[in-house]
Amino acid sequence: MRIGLDGGFAPADTERVRGDAVFQRVSEGASRAGAVPNAPEPLAAGAGWPGCVLAAVLVPPQGCDARVADEAVLLPFAASLDGVALLDPAGLVLAANPRAGTLRGAAWSEGWDGPEGRAAAEAALALARGGSPARFRSAAGTVWWDVTVTPVAGASPRLLAVARDVSEQRQGEARQAVLLMEMEHRLKNTLAIVQAIATQTLRNAPSLPAAAEALGARMLALAQAHDVLMQGAWASASLRGLVDGAVRLHGDATPERFHVTGPEIMVGPRAALTLALMLHELGTNAAKYGALSNEDGRVGIGWRIAGEAGNEWLWFRWAEHGGPPVSPPTRSGFGSRLIERSLVHSFGGSARLRYPRGGVVMALVAPLAAVAAEG
Repeated sequence: MRIGLDGGFAPADTERVRGDAVFQRVSEGASRAGAVPNAPEPLAAGAGWPGCVLAAVLVPPQGCDARVADEAVLLPFAASLDGVALLDPAGLVLAANPRAGTLRGAAWSEGWDGPEGRAAAEAALALARGGSPARFRSAAGTVWWDVTVTPVAGASPRLLAVARDVSEQRQGEARQAVLLMEMEHRLKNTLAIVQAIATQTLRNAPSLPAAAEALGARMLALAQAHDVLMQGAWASASLRGLVDGAVRLHGDATPERFHVTGPEIMVGPRAALTLALMLHELGTNAAKYGALSNEDGRVGIGWRIAGEAGNEWLWFRWAEHGGPPVSPPTRSGFGSRLIERSLVHSFGGSARLRYPRGGVVMALVAPLAAVAAEG
């Protein structure tokens, strides 16, 4: 018997194998439909599965007993990576290749894990006894299998069970499901941030052109934070990377106006987006009214970790000097509310924005675990 390139049988009507066992293809109308409650669905026409016999007639070799004939049927599958077993109508194993790992006389359905697996196997057997191929998935030990059971017609009716290892495919499907759930979570968080930014921007802007300009700049800051997050596969972002992004955006090709110090710290996605917006608001304010609005002003950005292991805190400071004299604002804008409310709400700890005459100072103290959290 020849095996096709796809693992299925070659299209010849009859072909010989060792022992002179012959598979003869049965006409299309020879199989009978069977109906079993809660059974696996029969394979659709043309939905053949590699290694599966859709319909065949077994002609045992003359002068051989039934056991030799059954074993001869499986000779082409001796080296197959699929588990192949020949069964009698009751579901007992008559012959099996090494990959199937089952013994002659064993109840084939008992080899599947759990009540659900055994029930699926029994339902597949019932369908195959009725003349219809059936398919199901189940575990056997640590391996997941995609299984087809098909009738083999003849003087002594047989069933052919072919099982393919799909453990890697199943693991990939599980990983994909987790990634989709994670993407949904991240997307909802991002949309909530965008909604809040848009609402606050439109509420406080003096005009629509001013609102459009402010909203566009804030979306750009958010996009840059996303770029930094992508470098960490959306699991974390470098705090220095976020600061460097703010420096590039507001440094006006003069990064020497910023003095940045601090160790390498990875922050979670939620913290990254919030900190990126905070840095954007501080930079925008400095460019309009503070140290970056003249040629002599400077900005110091620094952070450190304090506290004992397991109870560590992030200390972050933005301090301006050399700019025009500063006075407290007459009303609280988006940036002030973001710093004094959103940061505290997101991380706990405290955030304070002060306006000494020499330059704006922002100080943030937050639990490191909250800042680094992935949620």
